[in-house]
Amino acid sequence: MRTTTPAHRITLITITLAALIIGMSGCVGRPDLSDRADQIEGVLSALPGVESVSGEYQNSFESGRRLVYKIDMASGATDGDLVNVAETLNSEVGDDFVDYGRDLTLRLPHMSIALNGKPDLDELRQQLPRLRSLASTLNAKTLSWEAFNDNDLDDSLTLWDTDGDAFTVMSAVRDVLGSQEMRVRFGNSETAEWEVAFPYSVQAQDKLAAASRSGTREMDKIKIDGDQVTFASAHLDDEKNATMKLTTLIDQINDGTSAPWSFTWWADQPDGRQNHKTAGGTVSVGACTYNKNSNGEREPADYRTSAALKIQDTLRAKYDTCP
Repeated sequence: MRTTTPAHRITLITITLAALIIGMSGCVGRPDLSDRADQIEGVLSALPGVESVSGEYQNSFESGRRLVYKIDMASGATDGDLVNVAETLNSEVGDDFVDYGRDLTLRLPHMSIALNGKPDLDELRQQLPRLRSLASTLNAKTLSWEAFNDNDLDDSLTLWDTDGDAFTVMSAVRDVLGSQEMRVRFGNSETAEWEVAFPYSVQAQDKLAAASRSGTREMDKIKIDGDQVTFASAHLDDEKNATMKLTTLIDQINDGTSAPWSFTWWADQPDGRQNHKTAGGTVSVGACTYNKNSNGEREPADYRTSAALKIQDTLRAKYDTCP
């Protein structure tokens, strides 16, 4: 007796096979351009000012398509040498790698330039002398600039171990980069780390500077966006007089910015963590924006020391707007 396969089953099998074929063709149909990537690496290696080139070619379903070159430049490499590398890469790549994500990193002593996407040569020509000038003005031990040419992310600039205080650094950045939109991170091992979204107005900076006092070594990190502080954190050696120290820090920042903003702190525990609990807490200054789903909010006694909870309750009663 002949059996007949139900029509809906045939349709399902057909759809499944079609999806399989499409999926396989998407993988198998990708041409292997690894040899071409190696050729480009050789071309870049021969350019003036180039000391070494490290290339990475990716073309797989798991990792996607990427073409990455990290280039160490000689200490005496000129701005023209760097632009020439980027221009040569654009020319060599042409339309061969149109569907590939691209990354080019140019590394000099004390300075690194990371270009995500197709390098913008005009922007590179403009930025290089500015970056060198900024590094020289601040005597920066390291300077890193990252440009995003294939998405809407702001460029980022990182300066580490510079001369002058935070406000000296911010003024220098403004003087050199003007009104460019850029996220700037800076600091050193002995001061707070700052993350500032530029443009950052002179008026907002002066207000914060007027409220700031020297000797606040407990401050660990400060974030500024839209001309106001959005986050700050502090690190204490211990919990002794913690409420007084933290109140001083919060009042200092509050005098120099507008609410709301978030504050986090933690203290070292000389005898080690007590039952894996944290000697620290958070305060929503001028607001009530706590993550109620976090462990520290749902079961605070299980995650924070009793002293930290007492400090947190005191600070929240003074600074947040929760009912």
